[in-house]
Amino acid sequence: MARPTKEDLKWAEEYRKTSGKYDRPSVTADIVALRPAYDEDINWRENPVFALEMLFIKRSGRPFKGCWALPGGFVNKGESIEEGARRELFEETALKATHLIPTGVFSQPDRDIRGWVISNAFVSIHKRTGDERVEGGSDAADARWLRLKAPTINGGHFNLPFYDGNENVFTLSGTYWMEDLGGGTVRTIKDNPLAFDHGKIIIQSLLRMLVFDPKKLVLFLLPEKFTLARYIDIYTYLTWDPDSKKEVNIPNLRRQLTAVQNPLLEPCDAKEPSGRGHAQARLFRRRA
Repeated sequence: MARPTKEDLKWAEEYRKTSGKYDRPSVTADIVALRPAYDEDINWRENPVFALEMLFIKRSGRPFKGCWALPGGFVNKGESIEEGARRELFEETALKATHLIPTGVFSQPDRDIRGWVISNAFVSIHKRTGDERVEGGSDAADARWLRLKAPTINGGHFNLPFYDGNENVFTLSGTYWMEDLGGGTVRTIKDNPLAFDHGKIIIQSLLRMLVFDPKKLVLFLLPEKFTLARYIDIYTYLTWDPDSKKEVNIPNLRRQLTAVQNPLLEPCDAKEPSGRGHAQARLFRRRA
């Protein structure tokens, strides 16, 4: 950034004396934290079904006391929005953010009954490393990973059922329209139980993620070394079209991933430990 001149500094001092005539919003950050639902210590061939889990908190204070919400909160003076997002996520859940992907700004004037509050949404993706255990803190009475079972986002409709074990905690369903750039926009949400506009933030964040290259997005959800079977299962989960029911062409996908020229993946020296008489599977990693 260019260094301000003495004239600039003098002008800024005078400007601050009159800037109080403009209304100023408060700024918050809300985080859609995701992780794979499988456990790393379970043999992949014995646990082949992939699913996602999303992190929620239960609010301990007003407004919306006792409601489920996304982790997040107000950005403090002197910190960037990204710094505020990381701090709030850790204070409320004890989870440290790895990748923060900005997915939208939510500025509807009536989105928060406390006043004019603009929220900046982020997706935080977490691998299953054992370091993503959570607990409620700050103004969160509880923090919990809820499993997203058999979600559908297709043809202008979405249905996202969230489970705690075998219990359906809530389901977000409604409609959206696709945009030429940046994903889509939520139109309606039926029976939304979440605090503030966090249901809308979740849907629009997922719509934004779906426009990314799914072949590269899969890598954020995998450990450093993985089998092609695990990669393909996650890719199928992210790209499944329930309307067309078109199956992934697995042989073609394998060729694309390991092509001689510009492959996305490269083989490792190690192999997956075998179990129950299965042959060892080759492990791969992202090509450096």
